[in-house]
Amino acid sequence: MKNQEQEPRDAVSPHGQVPKEETKRIFLTGATGFLGTVLLCDLLKRGHTVTALVRAQKGLSAGDRLKNRLLDYDPEFPWDQFSERNLFAVEGDTTQLFFGIGKRLYDEYAASTDVVIHNAACTALETDWKSLEAINIGGTREAIEFASHTHAKALVHVSSAYVAGERTGVVREDELLMTEGFRNGYERSKAIAENEVRDAAASGRIRFLIVRPSIIVGDSRSGYMCPNHHFFDLIFRLLTIRRMIRDKTDDGRFRIPGDPNATKNFIPVDYVAKLISLLLETDEAWGKAFHLTDPAPIRLEMLNLYVRTALDWPDLVWCPKEDIKELSLLERRFFRSIKIYEKYFWQEAFFDQSQLKSVLGVRLPVFDQMSQETVDRMVKFIQAKYAGRDTARKQRSARKKDGKISTVQPLCA
Repeated sequence: MKNQEQEPRDAVSPHGQVPKEETKRIFLTGATGFLGTVLLCDLLKRGHTVTALVRAQKGLSAGDRLKNRLLDYDPEFPWDQFSERNLFAVEGDTTQLFFGIGKRLYDEYAASTDVVIHNAACTALETDWKSLEAINIGGTREAIEFASHTHAKALVHVSSAYVAGERTGVVREDELLMTEGFRNGYERSKAIAENEVRDAAASGRIRFLIVRPSIIVGDSRSGYMCPNHHFFDLIFRLLTIRRMIRDKTDDGRFRIPGDPNATKNFIPVDYVAKLISLLLETDEAWGKAFHLTDPAPIRLEMLNLYVRTALDWPDLVWCPKEDIKELSLLERRFFRSIKIYEKYFWQEAFFDQSQLKSVLGVRLPVFDQMSQETVDRMVKFIQAKYAGRDTARKQRSARKKDGKISTVQPLCA
């Protein structure tokens, strides 16, 4: 990433840290998720103190789970430098009363918090509504309640650009949200949650700052993604199909339903983290919502070119709606396996960023557009991650044959 112009000298230090007197004590939910891990790194490197609420997981303490996630993202992360100095892990759950930590600790953390960042969410697009309601809506209500007990009552809420649902055309950051017209339960739950934040602010309970990322993809430098991330899953499925049909058919063409002329908005995870950090440090940002999106979204035709080059699959093509009925048996099976993503392969809205540009001005970082290099980097990361998982799976199988029991922890929250 690079800046449009040189940043003011008093904005941050050459190392990206804010002046010591401007650092904040931050309470972060969703710290072990894809965005949460990268955001946590950015906040710490900028000098803030972070208390991370981490869900329990069998066999791992909150601290160990957090450490594993940070080192998975950055093997050189200086855990010993930050742990119990600027970084504290507390085991809890946003869906529970008092986050499941008891009122005494709850009040202590609230008294020592300047800003709450609510990032925890269920991102499964079409899971059961009960789960989405409990985590995305109920969890947001608990975050609001916690923020209302802090002295500054400041809540950064991580929403989604796709609260715009199936709208097309320009969507402004200051528009009221829709109450219907969503592609799935995830979009609906995030829209309801965002309205909960606005209602709480309107009643004077909290101050808010809402960020709406588009489709978050791999780190711009390393390609890092979580294995349960949607883009990771899509590419892995394509890799699997590619291996299945390579050298087994004279017709290498493989069709995926989608409009090659449609645009799709992808944003690197490290860019999203950087923007959230900058916004929460900016007084003018409070009380507003911001689209953390690509100002020049890529067309699917160009994305397909990058993907098929990275996969060495020149005959991977988009299939218009009228030709879906002509898909082969294998193509139809693949289509069914990615049905939850197919709704995003057609035209979407354009996310206006007027407020973001106005508030950050020359401090607004710009990033390199999606390119062959960035797609290659993400594909290589996915291939390496799954090569490692295949090895681990074989080792587990061997141990089971020897009568040994192995517990495997998922890589993402």
